Amino acid sequence: MDELILKVLAETRRLSSIGEITEYEEFEDFIELRQVLTDAVQERAGNLTDDQKARIEELRSFDSAILKEMQRLRDEAMDGMNRLSSSKKQHAAYNNSGVYDSFMVDKRK
Repeated sequence: MDELILKVLAETRRLSSIGEITEYEEFEDFIELRQVLTDAVQERAGNLTDDQKARIEELRSFDSAILKEMQRLRDEAMDGMNRLSSSKKQHAAYNNSGVYDSFMVDKRK
């Protein structure tokens, strides 16, 4: 348990110190590791030593920075999806080869 807490704490410190150059894959791995720790804490039903509790509180102190970075990644992904959707709509509008019921012809006098 202590080793897992130290591993999560080290990864948390690393991700919070890197800043905005972190890729989403690193956060996926981090979230999975953190979930393993959460499950382990729940299995112990709160029977943690004072040292373990202190380290978990230290982990919690990084939550706002980690959450902010994850929200930035989410917003970046949403912007990309919106641009892709807009591009598809524009492409479809110009390449529409639908059925036309009528057409107009200009004649010169």
